[in-house]
Amino acid sequence: MQTLHVSRDFEADAATIFDVIADHAGYASLPGIRSVSLRTPGETERGGVGAERVIQLPAIRLVERITEYKPGESLGYRIIECPLPIDHIGARIMLQPLGSDGNRTRVHWTSRLRGTTPFGAELTASVFAAQMRLAYRGALEIWARRLGG
Repeated sequence: MQTLHVSRDFEADAATIFDVIADHAGYASLPGIRSVSLRTPGETERGGVGAERVIQLPAIRLVERITEYKPGESLGYRIIECPLPIDHIGARIMLQPLGSDGNRTRVHWTSRLRGTTPFGAELTASVFAAQMRLAYRGALEIWARRLGG
C-alpha cells in the first residue's frame, strides 16, 4: 500500500479554503481535468457526505464519493470507479489554522492506495501515487495563487 502526503501554507482562513476545495465544479479549472459534474448529491449538503463527483480526465473517467465533509476543517473522499489497476483506500484534506488571527492555514492532503495487478502491485501503486502527488501539489499551488497567497 502507498500513502502520500502533501501540504502547503495558505494566506487565507480555513473556511475560505474549504469553500474552494469543496467546489467540485471548480476542479475543471485544474490542469488535466476536462470536466467535473455531480452525479449524486450529498445526504444533507449538495457536495457533502455521500455526494458522487464524476471527473473526466483526458483518457479516463473517475468517480469519487465524499466520505467526510466538515466545513472549515476537512474533506474526505474515495475513488469508487476507476479503470486503472488501483484500489483507492481514501483521501483526506485537512485544514490546520496557523497563528492566532486565523488568516493563515496549512492544508494537508493525504491519500492511500494499493495496486490491484496480480504481479507488481506495489510498483503499480508507487507509480500512480507519484502521479497523484504531482497532481495534488499542482492543485494546492493553483488554489493558493487563486486565493492570493
